[in-house]
Amino acid sequence: MVIFVIYDKQRVTEFKKIIANIMENQKEKYKIYTFKNDDLEMENRIHGSGRKIYLLNTEMNGLKIAKQIRQLGDWHSQIILLTNKETKEAVKSRKLLMLDAINLNTSDKTQIIADIKLALHILKHQKTFKFSYNNEYYQIPHDDILYFEKDLNDNYVSIITTDNIYRIKESIKKIELKLINASSFFKTHQSCIVNLQKIIKIDFNTNMIYFKKNKTNLLSRNKKKELKEKLEEENNYETV
Repeated sequence: MVIFVIYDKQRVTEFKKIIANIMENQKEKYKIYTFKNDDLEMENRIHGSGRKIYLLNTEMNGLKIAKQIRQLGDWHSQIILLTNKETKEAVKSRKLLMLDAINLNTSDKTQIIADIKLALHILKHQKTFKFSYNNEYYQIPHDDILYFEKDLNDNYVSIITTDNIYRIKESIKKIELKLINASSFFKTHQSCIVNLQKIIKIDFNTNMIYFKKNKTNLLSRNKKKELKEKLEEENNYETV
């Protein structure tokens, strides 16, 4: 699933048509969210995990929203700023990893089409976990996944992401095999696989693993030492 976020007042219909034409030849499903007001809480209104492409107008605090996206730890989504020449020059000095800053006063549709296609190409090469959910095909970036947890029904696993939960008919063993080359994932329990890069804190006394908005106590005794060693390599966590 590719999620497009358009933050503009005047060109929403035009951008929607451009995206629809580009995605017509893509196998993957997509959604479009549009915002016309100065809404800095847009992330809370975007439902569902997916690979995101933002089109943000700087006249509507688009640059501020871009900073907010990066401050939240999202360095994978592609951001295209819709701007003027002066702002474009200022953006060059900011380390926000923008895909491009388009001067709408001088650029034509060709530049926007090229940028969206480039953003899609970049996203396709990101590491993702692929699965089907509610008859739709998903590719969730590894960076969006907090952990996998086996349900009481052994035939299902819940994928807990930064903004959603997906319950799929799969086993932890099969998921572990799919992630065998993904070093950021670690099996803490026969029923749980966590994303090491998303851990905020671990209490080894209670076996509780904390993420930004979630937590799990699925940490086996015989996995504690190895987990500590893994995290010490990353040097980016807090233990109790």
